Amino acid sequence: MGAFRLNKQDIFDKLLENYNQLTKQEMQIADYILTHKMSIPYITISELAMACGVGTATITRFTQKMDCESFKEFKLSALHSTYIQDARANPVGEDTYGYGDISRTDSVLEKSQKLCNIGIHALTKTLEEIDPSQVTRAVELLRRAETVFCYGQGNSSIIAMEAWGCFSSITKKFQWISNAHMQAATAALLGENDVILYFSYSGSARELIELKELPQKTRAKIILVTRFPESSGAEGADVVLICGANESPKQQGSVAVKIAQLLIIDILYNEYYFQEPEISEANKNKSLASTIPLLY
Repeated sequence: MGAFRLNKQDIFDKLLENYNQLTKQEMQIADYILTHKMSIPYITISELAMACGVGTATITRFTQKMDCESFKEFKLSALHSTYIQDARANPVGEDTYGYGDISRTDSVLEKSQKLCNIGIHALTKTLEEIDPSQVTRAVELLRRAETVFCYGQGNSSIIAMEAWGCFSSITKKFQWISNAHMQAATAALLGENDVILYFSYSGSARELIELKELPQKTRAKIILVTRFPESSGAEGADVVLICGANESPKQQGSVAVKIAQLLIIDILYNEYYFQEPEISEANKNKSLASTIPLLY
Protein backbone atom coordinates (compact mmCIF):
# COMPACT_ATOMS: atom_id res chain seq x y z
CA MET A 1 0.00 0.00 0.00
CA GLY A 2 2.38 2.82 1.05
CA ALA A 3 1.91 6.57 1.18
CA PHE A 4 -1.29 8.39 0.40
CA ARG A 5 -1.77 9.16 -3.29
CA LEU A 6 -4.06 11.87 -4.63
CA ASN A 7 -4.86 9.87 -7.76
CA LYS A 8 -6.30 6.86 -5.95
CA GLN A 9 -9.93 5.85 -6.54
CA ASP A 10 -12.65 7.99 -5.00
CA ILE A 11 -13.02 6.48 -1.54
CA PHE A 12 -16.80 6.97 -1.48
CA ASP A 13 -17.20 5.22 -4.84
CA LYS A 14 -15.07 2.38 -3.53
CA LEU A 15 -17.19 2.18 -0.40
CA LEU A 16 -20.39 1.88 -2.46
CA GLU A 17 -18.86 -0.77 -4.71
CA ASN A 18 -17.94 -2.92 -1.71
CA TYR A 19 -21.01 -2.17 0.39
CA ASN A 20 -22.65 -5.60 -0.01
CA GLN A 21 -19.47 -7.34 1.12
CA LEU A 22 -19.39 -5.48 4.44
CA THR A 23 -20.49 -6.91 7.77
CA LYS A 24 -23.52 -5.45 9.56
CA GLN A 25 -21.35 -3.26 11.79
CA GLU A 26 -19.27 -2.14 8.83
CA MET A 27 -22.45 -1.18 6.99
CA GLN A 28 -23.33 1.04 9.96
CA ILE A 29 -19.96 2.73 9.57
CA ALA A 30 -20.43 3.09 5.81
CA ASP A 31 -23.91 4.58 6.26
CA TYR A 32 -22.59 7.16 8.71
CA ILE A 33 -19.66 8.09 6.47
CA LEU A 34 -21.83 8.51 3.38
CA THR A 35 -24.24 10.72 5.35
CA HIS A 36 -21.49 12.88 6.86
CA LYS A 37 -18.95 13.04 4.03
CA MET A 38 -17.82 16.61 4.65
CA SER A 39 -17.01 16.11 8.33
CA ILE A 40 -15.26 12.72 8.05
CA PRO A 41 -11.78 14.19 7.33
CA TYR A 42 -11.92 15.99 10.68
CA ILE A 43 -13.40 13.35 12.98
CA THR A 44 -11.33 11.19 15.32
CA ILE A 45 -11.48 7.41 15.26
CA SER A 46 -13.01 7.43 18.74
CA GLU A 47 -15.71 9.90 17.69
CA LEU A 48 -16.60 7.81 14.64
CA ALA A 49 -16.69 4.62 16.71
CA MET A 50 -19.00 6.24 19.26
CA ALA A 51 -21.28 7.67 16.55
CA CYS A 52 -21.59 4.24 14.91
CA GLY A 53 -21.86 2.25 18.12
CA VAL A 54 -18.81 0.09 17.37
CA GLY A 55 -15.30 -0.35 18.69
CA THR A 56 -12.23 1.41 17.28
CA ALA A 57 -10.85 -1.97 16.17
CA THR A 58 -13.89 -2.35 13.91
CA ILE A 59 -13.15 1.06 12.38
CA THR A 60 -9.56 -0.02 11.73
CA ARG A 61 -10.64 -3.25 10.01
CA PHE A 62 -13.15 -1.28 7.96
CA THR A 63 -10.50 1.18 6.70
CA GLN A 64 -8.20 -1.70 5.80
CA LYS A 65 -10.99 -3.19 3.66
CA MET A 66 -10.97 0.14 1.83
CA ASP A 67 -7.25 -0.42 1.04
CA CYS A 68 -6.12 2.19 3.56
CA GLU A 69 -3.29 1.34 5.95
CA SER A 70 -4.78 3.44 8.74
CA PHE A 71 -7.75 5.58 9.68
CA LYS A 72 -5.56 8.63 9.06
CA GLU A 73 -5.01 7.55 5.47
CA PHE A 74 -8.74 6.91 5.10
CA LYS A 75 -9.46 10.48 6.28
CA LEU A 76 -6.98 11.89 3.78
CA SER A 77 -8.69 9.88 1.05
CA ALA A 78 -12.08 11.21 2.18
CA LEU A 79 -10.74 14.78 2.16
CA HIS A 80 -9.47 14.36 -1.38
CA SER A 81 -12.74 12.75 -2.52
CA THR A 82 -14.92 15.55 -1.09
CA TYR A 83 -12.67 18.05 -2.83
CA ILE A 84 -12.98 16.25 -6.18
CA GLN A 85 -16.75 15.77 -5.88
CA ASP A 86 -17.25 19.44 -5.09
CA ALA A 87 -15.11 20.33 -8.09
CA ARG A 88 -17.36 18.26 -10.36
CA ALA A 89 -20.54 19.72 -8.91
CA ASN A 90 -19.42 23.37 -8.84
CA PRO A 91 -17.31 24.19 -11.89
CA VAL A 92 -16.12 27.76 -12.32
CA GLY A 93 -15.64 28.88 -15.88
CA GLU A 94 -15.43 26.69 -18.97
CA ASP A 95 -11.92 25.30 -18.60
CA THR A 96 -11.08 25.33 -14.92
CA TYR A 97 -12.57 24.68 -11.53
CA GLY A 98 -12.10 27.47 -9.01
CA TYR A 99 -9.71 25.36 -6.96
CA GLY A 100 -8.25 23.83 -10.09
CA ASP A 101 -4.56 23.33 -10.62
CA ILE A 102 -2.53 26.39 -11.42
CA SER A 103 0.08 25.19 -13.85
CA ARG A 104 3.66 26.41 -14.00
CA THR A 105 3.11 26.97 -17.71
CA ASP A 106 0.14 29.30 -17.13
CA SER A 107 0.75 32.92 -17.97
CA VAL A 108 0.61 35.56 -15.22
CA LEU A 109 -2.82 36.56 -16.49
CA GLU A 110 -4.07 32.96 -16.45
CA LYS A 111 -2.81 32.43 -12.90
CA SER A 112 -4.43 35.69 -11.84
CA GLN A 113 -7.74 34.70 -13.41
CA LYS A 114 -7.72 31.32 -11.66
CA LEU A 115 -6.88 32.88 -8.32
CA CYS A 116 -9.65 35.42 -8.83
CA ASN A 117 -12.08 32.58 -9.55
CA ILE A 118 -11.04 30.90 -6.32
CA GLY A 119 -11.93 34.01 -4.34
CA ILE A 120 -15.22 34.57 -6.15
CA HIS A 121 -16.23 30.95 -5.64
CA ALA A 122 -15.35 31.11 -1.92
CA LEU A 123 -17.48 34.21 -1.44
CA THR A 124 -20.40 32.82 -3.45
CA LYS A 125 -20.44 29.51 -1.57
CA THR A 126 -20.26 31.30 1.78
CA LEU A 127 -23.16 33.54 0.80
CA GLU A 128 -25.19 30.43 -0.10
CA GLU A 129 -24.48 28.98 3.36
CA ILE A 130 -25.46 32.12 5.29
CA ASP A 131 -28.36 31.47 7.68
CA PRO A 132 -29.93 34.85 8.56
CA SER A 133 -31.36 33.47 11.80
CA GLN A 134 -27.89 32.36 12.92
CA VAL A 135 -26.43 35.75 12.01
CA THR A 136 -29.19 37.50 13.98
CA ARG A 137 -28.60 35.23 16.98
CA ALA A 138 -24.83 35.78 16.79
CA VAL A 139 -25.15 39.57 16.65
CA GLU A 140 -27.58 39.55 19.56
CA LEU A 141 -25.08 37.59 21.65
CA LEU A 142 -22.29 39.99 20.65
CA ARG A 143 -24.39 43.03 21.54
CA ARG A 144 -25.40 41.69 24.94
CA ALA A 145 -21.93 40.42 25.82
CA GLU A 146 -19.79 42.13 28.44
CA THR A 147 -16.65 40.79 26.75
CA VAL A 148 -16.06 38.99 23.45
CA PHE A 149 -12.87 36.95 23.08
CA CYS A 150 -11.73 36.17 19.52
CA TYR A 151 -9.95 32.82 19.36
CA GLY A 152 -8.38 30.59 16.71
CA GLN A 153 -5.31 28.43 16.12
CA GLY A 154 -2.64 28.84 13.45
CA ASN A 155 -4.02 30.56 10.37
CA SER A 156 -7.40 30.89 12.07
CA SER A 157 -5.77 32.97 14.80
CA ILE A 158 -4.92 35.56 12.15
CA ILE A 159 -8.60 35.72 11.20
CA ALA A 160 -9.55 36.02 14.88
CA MET A 161 -7.22 39.00 15.09
CA GLU A 162 -8.94 40.52 12.05
CA ALA A 163 -12.30 40.19 13.83
CA TRP A 164 -10.92 41.92 16.90
CA GLY A 165 -9.37 44.68 14.77
CA CYS A 166 -12.60 45.22 12.86
CA PHE A 167 -14.85 45.51 15.91
CA SER A 168 -12.33 47.46 17.99
CA SER A 169 -13.17 50.62 16.06
CA ILE A 170 -16.75 50.65 17.36
CA THR A 171 -16.59 48.88 20.74
CA LYS A 172 -13.99 48.13 23.41
CA LYS A 173 -15.54 44.81 24.46
CA PHE A 174 -13.67 42.70 21.86
CA GLN A 175 -10.36 41.08 22.82
CA TRP A 176 -7.94 38.79 20.96
CA ILE A 177 -5.76 36.11 22.53
CA SER A 178 -3.48 34.03 20.31
CA ASN A 179 -1.90 31.68 22.87
CA ALA A 180 -3.90 28.46 23.38
CA HIS A 181 -2.92 28.18 27.06
CA MET A 182 -4.06 31.75 27.78
CA GLN A 183 -7.26 31.13 25.81
CA ALA A 184 -8.12 28.23 28.11
CA ALA A 185 -7.12 30.14 31.25
CA THR A 186 -9.26 33.11 30.24
CA ALA A 187 -12.23 30.99 29.19
CA ALA A 188 -12.31 29.34 32.61
CA LEU A 189 -13.14 32.71 34.18
CA LEU A 190 -15.88 33.78 31.77
CA GLY A 191 -19.48 34.22 32.84
CA GLU A 192 -22.90 33.90 31.27
CA ASN A 193 -22.63 37.40 29.76
CA ASP A 194 -19.38 36.66 27.92
CA VAL A 195 -18.91 35.30 24.40
CA ILE A 196 -16.16 33.41 22.57
CA LEU A 197 -15.99 34.04 18.83
CA TYR A 198 -14.00 31.03 17.60
CA PHE A 199 -12.62 30.48 14.10
CA SER A 200 -11.86 26.89 13.10
CA TYR A 201 -12.12 25.68 9.50
CA SER A 202 -12.44 22.03 10.52
CA GLY A 203 -14.48 22.67 13.66
CA SER A 204 -12.46 19.85 15.22
CA ALA A 205 -9.27 21.58 16.38
CA ARG A 206 -7.99 19.89 19.54
CA GLU A 207 -7.84 23.23 21.36
CA LEU A 208 -11.48 23.93 20.46
CA ILE A 209 -12.66 20.54 21.70
CA GLU A 210 -10.83 21.03 25.00
CA LEU A 211 -12.00 24.62 25.30
CA LYS A 212 -15.71 24.06 24.70
CA GLU A 213 -16.08 22.20 28.01
CA LEU A 214 -15.08 25.30 29.98
CA PRO A 215 -17.83 27.65 28.72
CA GLN A 216 -20.36 24.89 29.43
CA LYS A 217 -19.38 25.17 33.08
CA THR A 218 -19.22 28.97 33.14
CA ARG A 219 -22.30 29.42 30.88
CA ALA A 220 -20.35 31.59 28.43
CA LYS A 221 -21.59 31.45 24.83
CA ILE A 222 -19.64 30.20 21.81
CA ILE A 223 -20.07 31.46 18.23
CA LEU A 224 -18.19 29.14 15.87
CA VAL A 225 -17.16 29.98 12.31
CA THR A 226 -16.41 26.69 10.52
CA ARG A 227 -16.84 24.79 7.27
CA PHE A 228 -18.43 21.77 8.94
CA PRO A 229 -21.70 22.20 10.87
CA GLU A 230 -21.59 18.56 12.02
CA SER A 231 -18.07 18.76 13.46
CA SER A 232 -17.28 18.01 17.10
CA GLY A 233 -16.79 21.68 17.91
CA ALA A 234 -20.10 22.67 16.35
CA GLU A 235 -21.97 20.35 18.70
CA GLY A 236 -21.06 22.50 21.70
CA ALA A 237 -21.52 25.91 20.03
CA ASP A 238 -24.49 28.19 20.61
CA VAL A 239 -24.27 29.60 17.08
CA VAL A 240 -22.60 28.09 14.01
CA LEU A 241 -21.76 30.20 10.96
CA ILE A 242 -20.66 28.31 7.84
CA CYS A 243 -17.63 29.27 5.76
CA GLY A 244 -18.38 28.01 2.24
CA ALA A 245 -14.83 27.70 0.91
CA ASN A 246 -13.29 24.25 0.43
CA GLU A 247 -9.65 23.27 0.75
CA SER A 248 -7.86 20.46 -1.01
CA PRO A 249 -5.35 18.35 0.98
CA LYS A 250 -2.51 20.60 -0.21
CA GLN A 251 -4.22 23.94 0.43
CA GLN A 252 -4.41 24.21 4.22
CA GLY A 253 -4.47 27.84 5.26
CA SER A 254 -5.57 28.93 1.78
CA VAL A 255 -6.43 32.51 0.95
CA ALA A 256 -9.86 31.32 -0.24
CA VAL A 257 -10.81 30.22 3.27
CA LYS A 258 -9.55 33.51 4.72
CA ILE A 259 -11.62 35.46 2.18
CA ALA A 260 -14.74 33.47 3.12
CA GLN A 261 -14.16 33.98 6.83
CA LEU A 262 -13.56 37.69 6.33
CA LEU A 263 -16.93 37.93 4.60
CA ILE A 264 -18.58 36.46 7.69
CA ILE A 265 -16.75 38.98 9.89
CA ASP A 266 -17.93 41.78 7.62
CA ILE A 267 -21.53 40.57 7.80
CA LEU A 268 -21.41 40.39 11.61
CA TYR A 269 -19.74 43.79 11.85
CA ASN A 270 -22.25 45.58 9.64
CA GLU A 271 -25.26 43.97 11.32
CA TYR A 272 -23.85 44.89 14.73
CA TYR A 273 -23.16 48.44 13.53
CA PHE A 274 -26.68 49.03 12.29
CA GLN A 275 -28.27 47.46 15.37
CA GLU A 276 -26.56 50.16 17.44
CA PRO A 277 -26.01 52.95 14.89
CA GLU A 278 -25.63 55.93 17.22
CA ILE A 279 -23.10 54.34 19.56
CA SER A 280 -21.25 52.68 16.68
CA GLU A 281 -21.08 55.90 14.68
CA ALA A 282 -19.85 57.90 17.65
CA ASN A 283 -17.17 55.35 18.50
CA LYS A 284 -16.15 55.07 14.85
CA ASN A 285 -15.65 58.82 14.65
CA LYS A 286 -13.54 58.78 17.83
CA SER A 287 -11.41 55.97 16.42
CA LEU A 288 -10.93 57.79 13.14
CA ALA A 289 -10.04 61.03 14.92
CA SER A 290 -7.31 59.25 16.87
CA THR A 291 -5.77 57.50 13.87
CA ILE A 292 -6.01 60.07 11.06
CA PRO A 293 -2.89 62.04 12.25
CA LEU A 294 -0.90 58.78 12.07
CA LEU A 295 -1.73 58.39 8.38
CA TYR A 296 0.05 61.55 7.30
